[in-house]
Amino acid sequence: MTDLSALLLHGPLDSGTLQIRLNISQATLSRRLASEGDSILKFGKARATRYALLRPLRGDAVFPLWQVDEQGRAYAAGQLYNIWPVGSCVICDTQGQWQHYPGLPWFINDMRPQGFLGRAWGRELAQQLGLPEDIRLWNDEHSLLALATHGADIGGNWLVGEQTYRQWLSTHPQAISQQQKPTRYPEMASRVLAGEEVGSSVGGEQPKFACYASWQGRDAHLLVKFTPARDNENSQRWRDLLRAEALALALLRQYGIDAAACNLLQSASQQLFLEVERFDRIGIGGRCGLVSLEAVLAEFAGLQASWPVALRELADDDVIDEESAQRGTLLWAFGRLIANGDMHAGNLSFWYQSLPLALAPAYDMLPMSFAPNSAGYMRDTVAATELDSRVSQEIWQLAWVIACDYWQRLAQDQAISAGFRRLAAEMLQQVTQLETQIRRMA
Repeated sequence: MTDLSALLLHGPLDSGTLQIRLNISQATLSRRLASEGDSILKFGKARATRYALLRPLRGDAVFPLWQVDEQGRAYAAGQLYNIWPVGSCVICDTQGQWQHYPGLPWFINDMRPQGFLGRAWGRELAQQLGLPEDIRLWNDEHSLLALATHGADIGGNWLVGEQTYRQWLSTHPQAISQQQKPTRYPEMASRVLAGEEVGSSVGGEQPKFACYASWQGRDAHLLVKFTPARDNENSQRWRDLLRAEALALALLRQYGIDAAACNLLQSASQQLFLEVERFDRIGIGGRCGLVSLEAVLAEFAGLQASWPVALRELADDDVIDEESAQRGTLLWAFGRLIANGDMHAGNLSFWYQSLPLALAPAYDMLPMSFAPNSAGYMRDTVAATELDSRVSQEIWQLAWVIACDYWQRLAQDQAISAGFRRLAAEMLQQVTQLETQIRRMA
C-alpha cells in the first residue's frame, strides 16, 4: 500500500491536506493520484473536491441506487461508493451532487435489519454471506452487503445494488385469498416463530409476517401481527393488546387523524391476527419512501428526545412542516394517556421527499405498558399517567377526549378478557381525573 492510500484509510482528504501530509507539490500529487488508478475516488467540485480510498465489498465498491415510484416503476437515483474507513460511503445523485456519510446514508439507515423480522432475515443471510448471526453485531458494511444482495423487499422505496435490483424485477407476488387466510396465516406464523423470514424485513419487536393478500375488496401488501397458538395468560394478554391496537388505529381515523388501516382475524384455535395495511406500498408494485424520526434526528438534529421536543426542533428548523409537528405531538399525548410505553423514535415516520418532510400515518399505537416482558411478567395494575407542560393545553384536551373514548370502549368490549376490561376501566377513571389539570394548563 502506498503512503497516499495509507493516509486515505482514515477518511477523505482534500488536495491541500494531502500535499502537506505527504510534503509534495500539486503536480507530484496529480501524478501520484493518476498512478493509483481506480482505487481512489475524486468527488465534489472546485474547492470542495476531496479524495477517498475505495473499499471493495466482496469485489464491488460501487453500488447503483434506484427508487421505486407509486406506479411501481424504478428510476435511477445515483450511486453509492463504499470507502475507507469501514462503514463510510459517498453518494453521487443523478444531478451530480456529492455527499459523504460516515455511515449508511440517513435515508437508507432504516433499511438495516431490525426488530423481529430483521433478526430472522439476519439469521437467514448470515450463513450465505458469512455474517454474524446476531444482527446486533452487524456494522454498516454488513448491512450494506445484505441490502445490496437480498434487499428487494425492505420497507420504503430504495433498491441498493444490481443484484437486489434484478431480484426486484423478477418478483411477482401472488395474493393470498380471503378463503386461504384461515390456513395460510397460521402456517406463516409457525414458520416465523421457527426462525424463517416470511415476506418483507421490517422493524418492530412483536411477532409478525409480511404478505400480499386480499384486503377490503382488493389485494394489498400487509403486515400481520399474531398471538401465539396456545392458550395461557400471556397469549391472552397479547390477544387483548392486538384488539387494543386495532381500536387505537381505528379510533384515530374516526377522529380524523391519519393512521394505518387494520383488521382483526381469529382462527378456530383462538389465534388472533391483526392485519395492518402497509402505507409504503401501493397496489402490487408501487412504493413510497419512508424515513423514521430516528433517522431524521440523526441527520438534522443530532439529539435523542421525546417526540414533542424532537418535533418542535425539527419544525423550527423547517425540516418538517408545522402540521406534522402538531399531529405527531398529539399522537404522543394520546399515547401517553393510553399507556403506550414504547414511543421510541423508530415508531414515528415521515414520507421521504424534499424538505419540509410530512408525517406518515400513525402505527404501533397500543398500551404497551401492559405487555408481558421477556420473563413473562405483565402489569396487572394501572400505569401512571403524567402530563407534560411542553405540550399545549389544546393538544392535551383533544388527546384526553380520544383517550377517554378509547378506554371506555375497551372496558365495554366483550371480546376483551375480564381482567383487561378491569384495567381499562381503572385507566378510564385515572385519565378522566386529569380533566381539571388539563383545563388549567396554558
